[in-house]
Amino acid sequence: MIMKRSTKSYLLYAVGEVFLVMVGILLALQVNNWNEDRKRDQQLTVILKTIKEDLIRDTTVAAGVIRFYDTINKYSVKVMNNEFNAESIESCMMCRNLLTLYQPYTIQQKGYNMLLNFSNEDSNETDSLLVSIRQFYRATTDIIEDSNEFVKTETLKNLDYFKTKPWFVDLLQGRFTEEMKIYFGTSYDFKNRVAGNNILGAGNHSAFIKVHNEGAKELIEDINNRLNKI
Repeated sequence: MIMKRSTKSYLLYAVGEVFLVMVGILLALQVNNWNEDRKRDQQLTVILKTIKEDLIRDTTVAAGVIRFYDTINKYSVKVMNNEFNAESIESCMMCRNLLTLYQPYTIQQKGYNMLLNFSNEDSNETDSLLVSIRQFYRATTDIIEDSNEFVKTETLKNLDYFKTKPWFVDLLQGRFTEEMKIYFGTSYDFKNRVAGNNILGAGNHSAFIKVHNEGAKELIEDINNRLNKI
């Protein structure tokens, strides 16, 4: 073309070649971005499903723990209201175990840990559902773990106290002596310990679990709404 003095045609050809190359590169980048977005969406779907499974398990366990502490509260109130005496306390087996029973509550965090490792910065920062999930776990996990430790410590402290009593072996073997009747039926020490234990367990611990349980149910519904749109 140059030899034939067709410079203009040559330049147009060269520009066209460069344009086609650029279009090809841009298309390749776009396809790659689409593939990356698809992979991230698939990864996020797996994470949300895992979080949902964790939350469902949490709500199931929470229901049992809440029922347990409702029972503890029921009998604790009876003891604190002096509804038993040295004779009638023998019929209340739960009463003598109020200070030595507790149930921890462990939050499942497999899905949450997957979310923390999720590399989609845009979704992590702007996706309202993911923000809600992170806030939920951050707000409840430490509180529940601390509460577990509080009720455990209180229970072990009361158990150590019972070990100092001459009737401790009888308590373990299911026998109910006259000394035990007096302590569990009339002692203000026992009533005070029941009151303190009830505040930590049926009061605080159960209340924290109820809050977590309600929040978990709301998140399950939100996750279902998201998954149904995919």
